[in-house]
Amino acid sequence: MDQELTFIRQALPEDWDSYPTSLFEAFAAHSFMLRRTVPWCASLSREAYQQYVLCPRVNDEDLSDHRALFYSQLWDRVKDLSQEEAALEVNRWCHEQASYQAQDDRTASPLTVYRCGSGRCGEESAFLVSALRSVGLAARQVYAPRWSHCDDNHAWVEVLCEGRWRFLGACEPEPVLDRGWFNTAASRAMLVHSRTFGPVADLDLHGAPLGRQGQALYHNQTARYAHTKTYTFQAEPGEIITLEVLNESRFCPIAALTADHTGQVQVELGIGDLHLSSGEKEAFCHGRTQDGAALSLPSPCAHWTAFDFRAPQDAPVNPAPLDGAQRQARAAVLAAGTAKRQARMAGYFDEEKAQNYPQQRELLQKARGNFGEIYAFLSKDHDPLRPALLSSLSDKDLRDVTAQLLEVHLERARPWADRYPAEVFRRFVLCPRVAFERLTDWSVPQSGAVGEVITLRQQGVPALLRPLDGAVLVWQNGKFVPKEPEECGKVTFRKAPVERFLYRQNWSLDFWTGEVWKPLRLADRAWHKNKLNVTLPAGRYRVLTALRLPAGDQFANRLEFTLKAGQKREIPLELRDCSVDDLISPRELPLAELAGAHEKAALLLWLEEGAEPTEHILNELSAALPAFQALDGDVVFFLRRPGAEQQATLAGLLAQWPSVQLVYPEWGYQVETVARHLGLDPDKPPLAVVRDREGRAAYACCGYQVGAADLLRRVLEQLV
Repeated sequence: MDQELTFIRQALPEDWDSYPTSLFEAFAAHSFMLRRTVPWCASLSREAYQQYVLCPRVNDEDLSDHRALFYSQLWDRVKDLSQEEAALEVNRWCHEQASYQAQDDRTASPLTVYRCGSGRCGEESAFLVSALRSVGLAARQVYAPRWSHCDDNHAWVEVLCEGRWRFLGACEPEPVLDRGWFNTAASRAMLVHSRTFGPVADLDLHGAPLGRQGQALYHNQTARYAHTKTYTFQAEPGEIITLEVLNESRFCPIAALTADHTGQVQVELGIGDLHLSSGEKEAFCHGRTQDGAALSLPSPCAHWTAFDFRAPQDAPVNPAPLDGAQRQARAAVLAAGTAKRQARMAGYFDEEKAQNYPQQRELLQKARGNFGEIYAFLSKDHDPLRPALLSSLSDKDLRDVTAQLLEVHLERARPWADRYPAEVFRRFVLCPRVAFERLTDWSVPQSGAVGEVITLRQQGVPALLRPLDGAVLVWQNGKFVPKEPEECGKVTFRKAPVERFLYRQNWSLDFWTGEVWKPLRLADRAWHKNKLNVTLPAGRYRVLTALRLPAGDQFANRLEFTLKAGQKREIPLELRDCSVDDLISPRELPLAELAGAHEKAALLLWLEEGAEPTEHILNELSAALPAFQALDGDVVFFLRRPGAEQQATLAGLLAQWPSVQLVYPEWGYQVETVARHLGLDPDKPPLAVVRDREGRAAYACCGYQVGAADLLRRVLEQLV
């Protein structure tokens, strides 16, 4: 076991100083046991065992003592299975424990995910990796840091089975490996990477290195998921080149690579567009036509400057269709797992105890599996600061904070309870949460702006990070002001009445720090009479707008401006337009029953009868019915179940449109498969696909926006 502890100390020096030694002793002891008792663990190379079984860390999650608990629930389920079947069974267990839920950016520990029954994709994948490692299966998280074809990212899991890396979606059980909703998305990735910690030697096991950040060394896994090629980028020797994709209407980093002694960087990536930056220097690389680029100082963008950003095209690198029996088995596993998870979550809440604190009932419900810790803190005495402290925490904090840590912060803040307005004290002195850092007792100093705020709150000074840019604000003379003096100006962003600008969806704003472009947060600001007024520090700014086309490519605009102290500026936002032809981008449909050659173009609609978005699209179709009926195309409505056509709005439309074909498919499976394949959200029906005469999806959309039916008609009109 000494060798295990030596590896952990060398691989995770930052964690070794931040967590108790007993935690790492627990990891070492459990892994030591697996190495000697589990055949598939004993057969691993030492490097595979250390990195992918022993290592306590998966990504940037909080560490927790969970291996023995997970093993106790899993071992009897997997001990007699093959490695492949064991991996699938572990994922079924994970689905029984947790499901996806959007949450804040702090990555919870695997134990917290287990106790609260949910997590982001990064948390779910760290949970699955931890569960696999708990039974001696070598596993790692892989990550597409940003997609190019849609505004998001994703993490999933690879498991080493019989010497071969296989993949699966975390807490999303499938009947086979190498299948997940993200198969098509991954084939359009510019980069997929994994991580190791500490020194490595076997690059055939880990993948080509992409550079180190802190404790982690990144490895390139892109070629197993997407069509790739080798790019060569030119800069100065030793210069760090940041690779970026246009995501959420801003340039988002996906990797930072260091130029060699000749000033070159060579890297294997997906075949799409990149933006490169290093300080003020930049370059665009259009991957479909270029194999590299050289960074240089750009021309000023004092006026709106248009550019296109192309995403990689989808390719069936890992096709994984299911037959009918596999679909039924999958549905049964998902339903059974969901029922078990919901029952376990319901069992954590103690109704009798909660009745003692009716005003804190919601907080106790949010605590889920951490109910006991929150109740213990709340019920210790009748101090009104106890519920005040709890109400200052995030939902995720309520699910993993300990009563002991809460006591530390209660006593720390108590001396200043009557010095400030109650709300100021509660949120900015009493609260132990600054940003998305791991909650501690603040006994170990932290660096950066978070550390500054912690130091101020320890001294009884209300402080926070400004949401706009993360600058430190302190309470002075009845208001929050910047800790460091600054000069500001005012900017009014203006838009046309018919335009809809949504921050980090089709526009963004960056501030030049003198070294890098820093994204600002304006998401909570409201437009008024087509204007958005913002007070900003004096300096240099960059605005990006982007119109994303259905196939994932983007028509973008860029503008830079300077704001002087005391200056008032007006910036009209400009969003590029597109034609109907731009919207049409034929792609293969993923299900045989929907594809194939057809004599006519068709409108395919998956409807959720009675739901408001479906009601809207049905009303628009009814209003435009003569125009649709004049087209020589088929129309097919996919409904959840027989009888759905009797819903009032739908029945009224069908009475006027007898040529509509009604189909009652495996509705949920079809919606999920088609939407995911086309880069859409399956949780936002109705789903609409315009199919061309070759049986391909020429255009697709989901959800509802005003004018959706007219747009579908215009696209169909182009194809009939």
